[in-house]
Amino acid sequence: KDSGWIVITMGWGLAVAVAAYAVGSISGAHLNPALTIGLAFKGAFPWSDVPGYIAAQMIGAIIGAVIVYLHYLPHWKETEDPGTKLGVFATGPAIPNTFANLLSEMIGTFVLVFGILAIGANKFADGLNPF
Repeated sequence: KDSGWIVITMGWGLAVAVAAYAVGSISGAHLNPALTIGLAFKGAFPWSDVPGYIAAQMIGAIIGAVIVYLHYLPHWKETEDPGTKLGVFATGPAIPNTFANLLSEMIGTFVLVFGILAIGANKFADGLNPF
């Protein structure tokens, strides 16, 4: 409670890193459709595999959302505040603006994919590469 943005962002970053290390050797850590598409555009992933990977990512997201929903269900029965419920699955801007919000997501996704592609271009010491 009241931990601030640094704790939230560090938690998300750690969660993504753990997930990448956990499944990197199995799927190449394709945790996001944007990454799969970015790798395909780069020529590092076959386009023929893109639909299957995206389908698996969507199924995984749905399963994860159901698990979170079931876990928080007792808490949601205690509140009618839609913001409290939304905060479990997503963040919402204080001042909604469809274009600005879409642009923000596009920039964030670009930075994510660009960063992953840049990191993946480097040779890590043996045993340090996540996959």
